[in-house]
Amino acid sequence: MSMRIAIATGPLLPVPALQGGAIPRMWHGLAREFARRGHEVSVFARRFPGQPDSESEGGVRYLRWGGFGQGRSVALDLLKDLAYASRAVWRLPRADILVTNDFWLPVFAAALRPAAGRVVINANRFPKGQYGLYRGAARIAAASSAVRDAIAQQTPSLRDRIRVLPNAVDTRTMVPEEAARSLHPRILLFAGRVHPEKGVHVLAEAFARIALRHSGWRLRIIGPWRTEDGGGGKAYAEQLRRMLEGQPAEIAGPQFDLTALAAEYRSASLFCYPSLADKGESFGVAPLEAMACGVPPVVSALACFGDFVTEGETGWMFDHRMPDPAAALATVLEPALADPARLALAGRRGSEQAKRFGYPEVASRYLEEFGILLREHATHA
Repeated sequence: MSMRIAIATGPLLPVPALQGGAIPRMWHGLAREFARRGHEVSVFARRFPGQPDSESEGGVRYLRWGGFGQGRSVALDLLKDLAYASRAVWRLPRADILVTNDFWLPVFAAALRPAAGRVVINANRFPKGQYGLYRGAARIAAASSAVRDAIAQQTPSLRDRIRVLPNAVDTRTMVPEEAARSLHPRILLFAGRVHPEKGVHVLAEAFARIALRHSGWRLRIIGPWRTEDGGGGKAYAEQLRRMLEGQPAEIAGPQFDLTALAAEYRSASLFCYPSLADKGESFGVAPLEAMACGVPPVVSALACFGDFVTEGETGWMFDHRMPDPAAALATVLEPALADPARLALAGRRGSEQAKRFGYPEVASRYLEEFGILLREHATHA
């Protein structure tokens, strides 16, 4: 059964992801996979310099309108999004299914635009009471079991509509390549938003404590630090540089090109993603991308990482809730840095695990759910 699928990604980041965003990157990939299987697919995204307002590429139609940059105030961003969604809803294409990760758009689409399709919310943020607004949604696609459980606890009336549909990674581009790995020195990599909630300062402090004992290693931090790109700002970047002064470490800028980002992962021997966002981290695409490239991750003990990191087999976890999280992280990093064979084995296991999260595999799960929704709708029509 061919379906008309519309994907609305919200007003902050462009699609394709010219300026960051693991989720816009994922939906670009899934849209192309849906189209490859014969479905009519539209992506509705923010307008962005260098991208036309309308185009077709890879079998997907892109429609772009409005948008704004991310600021420091969540409340202000929500107000901006309210203004955006209340107008964008009238521009959505006709569809059978509307998938969106926007905050306000599901409310308006369900109430005002039934022709836009049955609403499927891509839940990539922890609930903060807002899911009571989404009673008109047909399905909640929780990125992880942790997000599913939190939504069900806060809004029990939606429990039967929640499914765990994980984030996807490009396992065609993100592939292992042993020859690409830097061995002199070995690289401990962080890739993501350079923001306090990502715990980058915890990693910097932990590495500074143990670097002298592991002289064959270098820490490399890549990602956006500017506030408008979702980073912690200039002061935070300067704090990190002071913490790492004199250490074998570097803080590079963001890498938005997927092929170049894959090369960054493959150059590393160990990846670290020490997120402190107990109520903000819903999945964690970067550690999974590292695993796909054969690089085992060290992650904080957030429940969402348990969906794909198997402790001691495909990666390791540290207790970020300890009074001294840097010490807890250093305790986990040290044996890993000292045992390249252990890293290689975990990397091979991780790359096999990551294949379950490729675009084809995750697209199949979404399409199965879309089909169920449309059959239910036809039965009750």
